Amino acid sequence: MNKKSTKLNKTYYFLYPGNINTKTGGYIYAKNILQRAKALNFNLKAIQLSENYPFQKKNDIKTLKNILDRLSDDSVLVFDGLIYETIDKVIGDLKKFKIIALIHHPLYLEFRNKQSKYFFKQAMQLYPMASKIIVTSNETKNLIIQKFKINKQKIQIVEPGIEKLKKFKVKKDKNINLLSVGSIIERKNYQYLIKELRFIDNVKLKIVGDTTRESKYYNKLQNIISNYGLEEKISFYSSISTKLLSQLYSQCDFYISVSRYEGFGMSLANALQQNKKIITFKTITLMSTLQKDGIIYLNNFKEKSLSKLILRNFNNVKIQNKIRKNQRKFLTPIQSANLFIKEIKNA
Repeated sequence: MNKKSTKLNKTYYFLYPGNINTKTGGYIYAKNILQRAKALNFNLKAIQLSENYPFQKKNDIKTLKNILDRLSDDSVLVFDGLIYETIDKVIGDLKKFKIIALIHHPLYLEFRNKQSKYFFKQAMQLYPMASKIIVTSNETKNLIIQKFKINKQKIQIVEPGIEKLKKFKVKKDKNINLLSVGSIIERKNYQYLIKELRFIDNVKLKIVGDTTRESKYYNKLQNIISNYGLEEKISFYSSISTKLLSQLYSQCDFYISVSRYEGFGMSLANALQQNKKIITFKTITLMSTLQKDGIIYLNNFKEKSLSKLILRNFNNVKIQNKIRKNQRKFLTPIQSANLFIKEIKNA
C-alpha cells in the first residue's frame, strides 16, 4: 500500500473530558471541530473520557489504558490539554501513536505552588512526545517555546471560531446586569468579582460555567456569597442552551472577565460581537484578541478597583460608541474547524 492510500485510511481520534455540550470556550472549540469533521466525512472519532480530568482517578487512567490498547498502531490521537498534560502514567502506551496536543493554555498556569509545579513537570515530559501542538494564540505559542523548549515548527496556531449569537430584545431594568462565562475554576478568579459586588447596589451577576471541575473552589465561592449576603445578586448556570446563552448576552450591560490568564478569550469575543461593554483584566493575549477600541482594562485586583470601573462606565456613551467601531474580525466556526482539520491531516 502506498503512502497516500495509507494516509487516507488512517483513523483519527479526538479525546476530551466531560460534557462536550458545556457552553465554555474549550468545549465549544472541540464541538465545532467534531461537527465539521462529520460534515466533511473526515474520519475523526470522538472519545469522551471522565469529567474528573485533570484530577483523574486510578480507574480513569485504567479506562484510558484499555482504550489505547484497543486502537491500531497507526491511529492519530488528538488530545485535549486537560487530558494530555496529566497522563504520564500511560506515557509508554503513547509511543506507538502519532500524538497531537490541543493546548488552550498550559495547566501549570491555572494553579499555584505544588500543583503548578506538578503540572509543569508533566508538561515537560509530555509536550516533547507530541508530533504537533495546536494552540489558540501567538502568546501561548511563544510561552511554550520559551518555557518548554519546544521547536516552534511543531506548534501551530488555530484561533477559535466565534459564532455570532442571536441578539434578543430585552427590557431594561433598574439593575446593572453583569455576565461572565467560563468554568468555575480558581484561574478565573471569580472570588474577586463576587466580593466587588458588595460595593454596588442594584446589581445582578450571572456566571455560566462548569461547576464540577473544581468542586472545592465552587463551594468556596458559595461560602463567600453566603458570608457577604450576596445570594440575591448572583446566579450560576452550569448547563444551558445556546438560546439562553444568547439571551444572557443580550441582557447584560457589561461582560466581565477577571481571569488571570486566557488562551484566547472566546466568551469575550462573543461579547465584542454583541457590542457589549467589556471589562477585563489586562493580559497580552486578551489585548490581542479584543484590541483596544472601547475595551475597559482592569490593571489590578485591589478592593473597589473593579466596582469603580463598573459604576463609572455604566452610562458611558463614548465607550459604547467605541465598542461599536471595534473592527476586530474573527474566524467563523467552520473556518476555524477547517484549519484545525488541515493541521491534523498534515501531522
